Amino acid sequence: MRKQIVAAIAALVLAVLGVLALVSYAHGANDRAFKGATLVSVLQVQSDVPANTPASRLAGNVTLVKVPKVAVIPGALTTLDGVAKLSTNTALVKGEQLVRSRFGNGSATKSTSAVPPGYQEISISVDAPRALGGDIKAGDRVGVLASYNGTGGEAGPTNFLAQQVQVTRVSTGAIGKAADANGAAVLVTLAVKTLDAEKVANAIEFGKVWLTMQNDETDSHGRKVTDSKDVLK
Repeated sequence: MRKQIVAAIAALVLAVLGVLALVSYAHGANDRAFKGATLVSVLQVQSDVPANTPASRLAGNVTLVKVPKVAVIPGALTTLDGVAKLSTNTALVKGEQLVRSRFGNGSATKSTSAVPPGYQEISISVDAPRALGGDIKAGDRVGVLASYNGTGGEAGPTNFLAQQVQVTRVSTGAIGKAADANGAAVLVTLAVKTLDAEKVANAIEFGKVWLTMQNDETDSHGRKVTDSKDVLK
């Protein structure tokens, strides 16, 4: 019986030593990976955070970590001071760097308005840089640009598929599209006629969409299919 107890203790000691050795190796691997790299401090999310969380409540969810300078995401924060009065406009995921574009005035849904008679709504998910940086609201009128990849190394075409389109709703946050490095995706709902709805759906499915802000004085003439040859003339 005594021999069995001694054996069990010895096995436990060996297991602990094995874990310590593994942890030590892992830390050593990190050190070797960072060796020679310029390290900078950024805030990293330590636990998942829901959208609309005030920045004042994030202190226990983020911590400063050192990462290679080349791995720093544009807009990464080193302190919460600059966003102290804001709230997250999208859900934060453990392990991601905390960036300025993840913060707004605290409402995931910015605004709503009714669809005009004779129109139908269609929603598109667009990365913030393609949606005026997310600075868009219900009631705005936008132009919808569609851009397609070319074939055989040739540049693809770009053109307006619709103009003076009314925005009926705008949302940001966890909407089924991952945010890129420059900001969260924006869900924009547009009021369009039947043919324009088909064009918008095709552009989102097979190409890329850009939105432009328009008003009563916007010059909507002169549109044409454009590729790089036209740009470089």
